[in-house]
Amino acid sequence: MLEMIMGRRLFSLAESGHLRIEAMQLFEQCLTSGDSAVMVSFIERQLLNEPPRLQLLREIADDLQQRLLSLREYHFDVRERVVSTLSESYNVDISPLTPPSLLDRYHHLKADDILASVRQCDPVIDSGELAVLRKMIDASLQIAAQLSEDIRLTRDLHNLILDWTEALSATTARHHWAASTSSKPEPDSGTISH
Repeated sequence: MLEMIMGRRLFSLAESGHLRIEAMQLFEQCLTSGDSAVMVSFIERQLLNEPPRLQLLREIADDLQQRLLSLREYHFDVRERVVSTLSESYNVDISPLTPPSLLDRYHHLKADDILASVRQCDPVIDSGELAVLRKMIDASLQIAAQLSEDIRLTRDLHNLILDWTEALSATTARHHWAASTSSKPEPDSGTISH
């Protein structure tokens, strides 16, 4: 009997691992396509299982949280590279244009505004050098725009899973509480019948 229980447990762990891998592959597909539909469908299938795979969904939420942190870190680095390059090579501080606290707005900057700051500090800058800077800034802004979209999609999926797991956990707790209180015998009303 113990072997049977252990066998089921190992199968369950293997199945859970496989489903997590599948979820992350679907997540990557969502990032590539910009559409979360396949991941939402996967989540819905897990919710429809009886009982719902809450632990699996929590693990997937943890995986998405890690990806969200990585995406945000990369997003910060993309901005920081431009800020550092301009500061170190041209003595230009664009922090007022793009403060770290407004990182999610960085991709809305215009390359012309940044280059105007460079020209203001170095009015005789070579046009070839400006062209190279423009390419670097444009590439940075494009990457930041894509990262911003990836962050939004990841955050939305993460929140969706958290909302569902919290709701199902609360529903399950209420169900168990109601079942435990209804199965208790009625308290004695205090009257003695003869």
